[in-house]
This record gives sequence, C-alpha cells and structure tokens, in this order.
Amino acid sequence: MIGRGGRFGEWNSGFGDRSGGRRASTAVIPVMMPYITSQFAPRTVHDRPLVIPRGSADFAFLGQFTEIPEDVVFTVEYSVRGAMHAVYGLLGLDEREIPGIYHALADPTTAFDVLRAALA
Repeated sequence: MIGRGGRFGEWNSGFGDRSGGRRASTAVIPVMMPYITSQFAPRTVHDRPLVIPRGSADFAFLGQFTEIPEDVVFTVEYSVRGAMHAVYGLLGLDEREIPGIYHALADPTTAFDVLRAALA
C-alpha cells in the first residue's frame, strides 16, 4: 500500500468511478503509522511538536504524538488534554482551566498504599 501514492484515480481504479469528477484533483499520500512501542521510546523535548506550534493562529496538532509538558502518553486523558489545549488556545479561552495532571508517585499516600499492598 505504501508504494501506491499518486493520483486517487490511479489508486482507486479498481473500485469504479463514483467520485463525481473529484478523482482528477485528489492526491493520495500514503503514510506509515508508528509502532505502538514508539510512544515509550526515549525522547527529548524537541522530538514531538507542541500542541499549538509557536506562531500558529489556526493550526494545532492532536493525538499521542504531541508534546504536553509533565504528562504521560498512551492515556485517554492525554488525548483529551491535548484537544483541550488546542481548542482553548486557538479560541482564546485561556481563562478555562485544563484539568491538572495527577502525579501519583509524588503523593505519599500512594506510596504507603503500595507498600501496604506489597507487604500484605
């Protein structure tokens, strides 16, 4: 599939013409999805784009491969928090609060609960 880039008409020729003439002006650019483990690979702050890139007024990145400081990827909360950053930032809703990130490892009650469970 990755080698099938080009015009939509070339790629979709086996399915019949139901595009209403849009095939001639539509470009197909196949992309590869990253491996699932790539989210947990070592990285630096500059490996992923910010949700709203600096200087952007009408564009934002969404999903697991954006940079949200102090957050952990591979959670639904990460995706939702990223969308909230994008919407609130682009619409100028800076007074709206984005839910905070719970740092369980820094909470002493969590450490005691883990220790109690381990010794039980």
